[in-house]
Amino acid sequence: MMRDLRRTAPLLAFAIALTAIPAAHAGEIVAWGNDEYGLVSGAPVGDDFTALVATPHTAFALRANGSIVAWGRDDGGLVTSMPTDTGFIALATGLYTAYALRADGSIAAWGDDAYHLVTGAPTDDGFAAIAAGSGSAYALKADGSIVTWGNSPSGVPTEDGFAAIAAGGGNGLALRADGSIAAWGDDGYGLVSDAPTEGGFAAIATDYSAGYAVRADGFVADWGAAWGMPYTNGISTVAASNAFALALRADGSVTAWGDDSYGQVSDAPGGAGFTAIAASGGGTAFALRSSAAPEPASVAMLALGAGVAVVAAARRRAKGEV
Repeated sequence: MMRDLRRTAPLLAFAIALTAIPAAHAGEIVAWGNDEYGLVSGAPVGDDFTALVATPHTAFALRANGSIVAWGRDDGGLVTSMPTDTGFIALATGLYTAYALRADGSIAAWGDDAYHLVTGAPTDDGFAAIAAGSGSAYALKADGSIVTWGNSPSGVPTEDGFAAIAAGGGNGLALRADGSIAAWGDDGYGLVSDAPTEGGFAAIATDYSAGYAVRADGFVADWGAAWGMPYTNGISTVAASNAFALALRADGSVTAWGDDSYGQVSDAPGGAGFTAIAASGGGTAFALRSSAAPEPASVAMLALGAGVAVVAAARRRAKGEV
Protein backbone atom coordinates (compact mmCIF):
# COMPACT_ATOMS: atom_id res chain seq x y z
CA MET A 1 0.00 0.00 0.00
CA MET A 2 1.40 3.36 -1.00
CA ARG A 3 2.09 5.70 1.85
CA ASP A 4 0.97 9.32 1.53
CA LEU A 5 4.14 11.19 2.46
CA ARG A 6 2.18 14.40 2.82
CA ARG A 7 0.80 12.88 6.03
CA THR A 8 4.22 12.28 7.48
CA ALA A 9 5.21 15.91 7.92
CA PRO A 10 6.81 15.28 11.34
CA LEU A 11 9.14 12.78 9.69
CA LEU A 12 10.34 15.13 6.99
CA ALA A 13 13.03 16.24 9.40
CA PHE A 14 14.51 12.78 8.96
CA ALA A 15 14.57 12.80 5.19
CA ILE A 16 18.20 12.57 4.22
CA ALA A 17 19.12 11.44 0.76
CA LEU A 18 22.77 11.40 -0.10
CA THR A 19 24.78 9.22 -2.39
CA ALA A 20 27.40 7.17 -0.61
CA ILE A 21 30.45 7.00 -2.82
CA PRO A 22 32.61 3.95 -1.95
CA ALA A 23 35.60 4.77 0.21
CA ALA A 24 39.12 4.40 -1.15
CA HIS A 25 39.82 1.52 1.27
CA ALA A 26 37.52 -1.13 2.65
CA GLY A 27 37.06 -1.10 6.39
CA GLU A 28 34.89 -1.71 9.43
CA ILE A 29 31.81 0.19 10.52
CA VAL A 30 31.75 2.19 13.75
CA ALA A 31 28.33 3.35 14.98
CA TRP A 32 27.17 5.41 17.93
CA GLY A 33 24.08 7.27 19.09
CA ASN A 34 20.51 5.98 18.97
CA ASP A 35 20.30 2.18 18.88
CA GLU A 36 16.57 2.04 18.12
CA TYR A 37 15.78 -0.88 15.77
CA GLY A 38 19.30 -2.16 16.34
CA LEU A 39 20.98 0.37 14.06
CA VAL A 40 24.07 0.24 16.29
CA SER A 41 24.01 -3.18 17.93
CA GLY A 42 22.61 -4.99 14.90
CA ALA A 43 25.12 -3.71 12.39
CA PRO A 44 27.22 -6.19 10.42
CA VAL A 45 30.72 -7.07 11.51
CA GLY A 46 33.63 -7.17 9.09
CA ASP A 47 36.32 -5.08 7.48
CA ASP A 48 35.27 -5.23 3.83
CA PHE A 49 32.72 -2.40 3.75
CA THR A 50 33.13 0.50 1.35
CA ALA A 51 30.01 2.70 1.72
CA LEU A 52 27.16 3.40 4.15
CA VAL A 53 23.70 4.99 3.97
CA ALA A 54 20.54 4.91 6.10
CA THR A 55 17.00 6.07 6.57
CA PRO A 56 16.00 7.02 10.14
CA HIS A 57 15.18 3.39 10.90
CA THR A 58 17.08 1.24 8.38
CA ALA A 59 20.74 1.10 7.42
CA PHE A 60 22.66 -0.28 4.45
CA ALA A 61 26.30 -1.09 3.83
CA LEU A 62 28.09 -1.84 0.59
CA ARG A 63 30.74 -4.55 0.58
CA ALA A 64 33.92 -4.55 -1.49
CA ASN A 65 32.40 -7.17 -3.79
CA GLY A 66 29.49 -4.84 -4.57
CA SER A 67 26.88 -6.67 -2.49
CA ILE A 68 24.54 -4.88 -0.06
CA VAL A 69 23.76 -5.61 3.60
CA ALA A 70 20.65 -4.13 5.27
CA TRP A 71 19.44 -4.06 8.89
CA GLY A 72 16.96 -2.21 11.09
CA ARG A 73 13.24 -1.73 10.50
CA ASP A 74 11.76 -3.25 7.36
CA ASP A 75 9.82 -0.18 6.19
CA GLY A 76 8.27 -0.94 2.81
CA GLY A 77 10.47 -4.01 2.44
CA LEU A 78 13.71 -2.05 2.74
CA VAL A 79 15.40 -5.07 4.32
CA THR A 80 13.54 -8.03 2.83
CA SER A 81 13.36 -6.58 -0.71
CA MET A 82 17.00 -5.52 -0.86
CA PRO A 83 18.86 -6.61 -4.01
CA THR A 84 20.91 -9.73 -3.44
CA ASP A 85 23.24 -9.55 -6.44
CA THR A 86 26.66 -7.89 -6.62
CA GLY A 87 28.26 -5.21 -8.78
CA PHE A 88 26.91 -2.14 -6.97
CA ILE A 89 29.17 0.89 -6.50
CA ALA A 90 27.05 3.47 -4.65
CA LEU A 91 23.97 3.77 -2.41
CA ALA A 92 21.35 6.41 -1.63
CA THR A 93 18.27 6.56 0.61
CA GLY A 94 15.10 8.59 0.83
CA LEU A 95 12.61 8.44 3.67
CA TYR A 96 11.22 4.96 2.94
CA THR A 97 13.13 4.10 -0.25
CA ALA A 98 16.62 2.98 -1.17
CA TYR A 99 18.66 3.02 -4.36
CA ALA A 100 21.83 1.31 -5.53
CA LEU A 101 23.96 2.23 -8.52
CA ARG A 102 25.56 -0.57 -10.53
CA ALA A 103 28.96 -0.40 -12.20
CA ASP A 104 27.24 -0.11 -15.59
CA GLY A 105 25.33 2.95 -14.37
CA SER A 106 21.95 1.24 -14.01
CA ILE A 107 19.81 1.77 -10.90
CA ALA A 108 18.10 -0.65 -8.52
CA ALA A 109 15.24 0.81 -6.43
CA TRP A 110 13.24 -0.74 -3.59
CA GLY A 111 11.03 0.20 -0.64
CA ASP A 112 7.81 2.21 -0.50
CA ASP A 113 6.55 3.03 -4.01
CA ALA A 114 4.72 6.23 -3.03
CA TYR A 115 4.93 8.75 -5.90
CA HIS A 116 6.35 5.87 -8.01
CA LEU A 117 9.71 6.33 -6.32
CA VAL A 118 10.49 2.68 -7.04
CA THR A 119 8.62 1.85 -10.25
CA GLY A 120 9.41 5.27 -11.73
CA ALA A 121 13.18 4.85 -11.44
CA PRO A 122 15.05 5.01 -14.77
CA THR A 123 15.52 1.64 -16.47
CA ASP A 124 18.46 2.58 -18.68
CA ASP A 125 22.12 2.68 -17.67
CA GLY A 126 24.97 5.18 -17.86
CA PHE A 127 24.21 7.10 -14.67
CA ALA A 128 27.04 8.46 -12.53
CA ALA A 129 25.40 9.31 -9.17
CA ILE A 130 22.12 8.98 -7.27
CA ALA A 131 20.35 10.92 -4.53
CA ALA A 132 16.88 10.98 -2.96
CA GLY A 133 14.63 13.17 -0.83
CA SER A 134 11.48 12.42 1.14
CA GLY A 135 9.31 12.24 -1.99
CA SER A 136 11.70 12.60 -4.91
CA ALA A 137 14.78 10.95 -6.36
CA TYR A 138 17.55 12.02 -8.72
CA ALA A 139 20.15 10.43 -10.97
CA LEU A 140 23.08 12.18 -12.60
CA LYS A 141 23.89 11.23 -16.18
CA ALA A 142 27.41 10.91 -17.53
CA ASP A 143 27.00 14.27 -19.28
CA GLY A 144 26.17 15.93 -15.96
CA SER A 145 22.44 16.35 -16.60
CA ILE A 146 19.87 15.44 -13.92
CA VAL A 147 16.99 12.98 -14.21
CA THR A 148 14.31 13.15 -11.52
CA TRP A 149 11.25 11.09 -10.59
CA GLY A 150 8.66 10.93 -7.85
CA ASN A 151 7.10 14.07 -6.39
CA SER A 152 9.94 16.26 -7.55
CA PRO A 153 10.06 19.91 -6.41
CA SER A 154 10.09 22.75 -8.89
CA GLY A 155 13.26 24.29 -10.21
CA VAL A 156 15.31 21.15 -10.93
CA PRO A 157 18.08 22.32 -13.28
CA THR A 158 17.74 21.29 -16.92
CA GLU A 159 21.30 22.00 -18.05
CA ASP A 160 24.19 19.55 -17.98
CA GLY A 161 27.71 19.85 -16.57
CA PHE A 162 26.95 18.85 -12.97
CA ALA A 163 29.42 16.69 -11.04
CA ALA A 164 27.43 15.77 -7.89
CA ILE A 165 23.90 15.89 -6.49
CA ALA A 166 22.37 15.92 -2.99
CA ALA A 167 18.80 16.01 -1.72
CA GLY A 168 17.02 16.78 1.54
CA GLY A 169 13.38 16.78 2.61
CA GLY A 170 12.03 18.82 -0.31
CA ASN A 171 15.14 20.52 -1.61
CA GLY A 172 18.09 19.61 -3.76
CA LEU A 173 21.63 20.71 -4.56
CA ALA A 174 23.84 20.09 -7.56
CA LEU A 175 27.53 20.85 -7.90
CA ARG A 176 28.82 22.09 -11.24
CA ALA A 177 32.19 21.11 -12.66
CA ASP A 178 33.42 24.66 -11.92
CA GLY A 179 32.54 24.25 -8.23
CA SER A 180 29.43 26.44 -8.24
CA ILE A 181 26.12 25.26 -6.76
CA ALA A 182 22.55 25.08 -8.03
CA ALA A 183 19.80 24.87 -5.38
CA TRP A 184 16.08 24.22 -5.84
CA GLY A 185 12.87 23.17 -4.12
CA ASP A 186 11.67 24.02 -0.62
CA ASP A 187 13.22 27.31 0.54
CA GLY A 188 12.49 26.81 4.22
CA TYR A 189 15.42 28.06 6.34
CA GLY A 190 16.73 29.74 3.18
CA LEU A 191 17.94 26.43 1.75
CA VAL A 192 17.60 27.76 -1.79
CA SER A 193 17.86 31.53 -1.55
CA ASP A 194 20.84 31.51 0.83
CA ALA A 195 22.92 28.93 -1.06
CA PRO A 196 26.40 30.23 -1.98
CA THR A 197 26.65 31.97 -5.33
CA GLU A 198 30.41 31.71 -5.78
CA GLY A 199 32.34 28.73 -7.10
CA GLY A 200 35.30 26.74 -5.87
CA PHE A 201 33.41 24.04 -3.95
CA ALA A 202 34.36 20.37 -4.01
CA ALA A 203 31.55 18.59 -2.09
CA ILE A 204 27.93 19.23 -1.06
CA ALA A 205 25.46 17.90 1.50
CA THR A 206 21.99 18.84 2.68
CA ASP A 207 19.10 17.74 4.86
CA TYR A 208 15.66 19.19 5.51
CA SER A 209 16.96 22.37 7.17
CA ALA A 210 20.66 22.93 6.43
CA GLY A 211 23.03 22.99 3.50
CA TYR A 212 26.79 22.53 3.43
CA ALA A 213 29.42 23.00 0.76
CA VAL A 214 33.07 22.11 1.23
CA ARG A 215 35.57 24.42 -0.42
CA ALA A 216 38.66 23.14 -2.14
CA ASP A 217 40.72 24.55 0.76
CA GLY A 218 38.79 22.49 3.33
CA PHE A 219 36.63 25.27 4.76
CA VAL A 220 32.87 24.67 4.87
CA ALA A 221 30.15 27.13 3.86
CA ASP A 222 26.88 26.48 5.67
CA TRP A 223 23.39 27.97 5.34
CA GLY A 224 19.98 27.32 6.83
CA ALA A 225 19.82 25.86 10.34
CA ALA A 226 23.39 24.55 10.51
CA TRP A 227 23.21 23.73 14.25
CA GLY A 228 26.33 25.60 15.35
CA MET A 229 28.87 24.16 12.97
CA PRO A 230 32.43 24.85 14.18
CA TYR A 231 34.54 27.14 12.04
CA THR A 232 37.44 25.00 10.97
CA ASN A 233 39.40 23.95 7.92
CA GLY A 234 40.79 20.64 6.72
CA ILE A 235 37.32 19.20 6.00
CA SER A 236 36.83 16.81 3.09
CA THR A 237 33.15 15.81 3.39
CA VAL A 238 30.06 16.56 5.50
CA ALA A 239 27.11 14.32 6.39
CA ALA A 240 23.94 16.22 7.30
CA SER A 241 21.02 14.93 9.36
CA ASN A 242 18.14 15.95 11.60
CA ALA A 243 19.60 18.59 13.93
CA PHE A 244 23.17 17.24 13.91
CA ALA A 245 25.95 16.74 11.39
CA LEU A 246 29.33 15.11 10.96
CA ALA A 247 32.46 16.19 9.12
CA LEU A 248 35.34 14.07 7.95
CA ARG A 249 38.73 15.76 8.04
CA ALA A 250 41.45 15.24 5.50
CA ASP A 251 43.50 13.51 8.22
CA GLY A 252 40.77 10.89 8.66
CA SER A 253 39.36 12.18 11.95
CA VAL A 254 35.67 12.89 12.63
CA THR A 255 34.04 16.09 13.94
CA ALA A 256 30.39 16.26 15.11
CA TRP A 257 28.08 19.11 16.12
CA GLY A 258 24.44 19.88 16.83
CA ASP A 259 21.86 17.91 18.81
CA ASP A 260 23.43 15.44 21.25
CA SER A 261 20.28 13.72 22.54
CA TYR A 262 21.69 10.24 21.90
CA GLY A 263 25.37 11.03 22.28
CA GLN A 264 25.75 11.33 18.53
CA VAL A 265 28.04 14.33 19.07
CA SER A 266 29.79 13.66 22.39
CA ASP A 267 30.41 9.98 21.64
CA ALA A 268 31.98 10.56 18.24
CA PRO A 269 35.08 8.35 17.92
CA GLY A 270 38.56 9.77 18.29
CA GLY A 271 41.60 8.95 16.26
CA ALA A 272 42.12 8.97 12.52
CA GLY A 273 41.87 6.43 9.72
CA PHE A 274 38.20 7.07 8.93
CA THR A 275 37.24 7.20 5.25
CA ALA A 276 33.48 7.85 5.23
CA ILE A 277 30.76 9.22 7.52
CA ALA A 278 26.98 8.95 7.71
CA ALA A 279 24.33 10.64 9.86
CA SER A 280 20.88 9.13 10.34
CA GLY A 281 17.88 11.34 10.98
CA GLY A 282 16.93 9.13 13.91
CA GLY A 283 19.99 10.24 15.88
CA THR A 284 22.47 7.53 14.91
CA ALA A 285 25.91 8.34 13.55
CA PHE A 286 28.34 6.18 11.62
CA ALA A 287 31.87 6.17 10.29
CA LEU A 288 33.84 3.75 8.19
CA ARG A 289 37.32 3.07 9.53
CA SER A 290 39.97 1.69 7.21
CA SER A 291 41.04 -1.82 8.14
CA ALA A 292 44.63 -0.58 7.84
CA ALA A 293 44.12 1.98 10.65
CA PRO A 294 44.75 1.07 14.32
CA GLU A 295 41.69 1.10 16.56
CA PRO A 296 41.78 4.05 19.01
CA ALA A 297 41.24 3.13 22.65
CA SER A 298 38.33 5.58 22.82
CA VAL A 299 36.50 3.61 20.14
CA ALA A 300 37.02 0.14 21.58
CA MET A 301 33.93 0.43 23.79
CA LEU A 302 31.64 1.42 20.94
CA ALA A 303 29.35 -1.05 19.21
CA LEU A 304 29.71 -1.55 15.49
CA GLY A 305 27.10 -0.30 13.04
CA ALA A 306 26.45 1.60 9.85
CA GLY A 307 24.39 4.34 8.33
CA VAL A 308 23.68 7.36 6.10
CA ALA A 309 25.26 9.50 3.85
CA VAL A 310 27.85 11.62 2.30
CA VAL A 311 27.68 13.44 -0.96
CA ALA A 312 31.15 14.19 -2.33
CA ALA A 313 31.88 15.69 -5.71
CA ALA A 314 31.73 12.89 -8.28
CA ARG A 315 33.87 14.77 -10.74
CA ARG A 316 35.80 11.81 -12.04
CA ARG A 317 32.73 9.67 -12.52
CA ALA A 318 30.80 12.49 -14.20
CA LYS A 319 33.69 12.99 -16.61
CA GLY A 320 33.86 9.30 -17.39
CA GLU A 321 37.32 8.85 -15.91
CA VAL A 322 36.41 5.70 -13.99
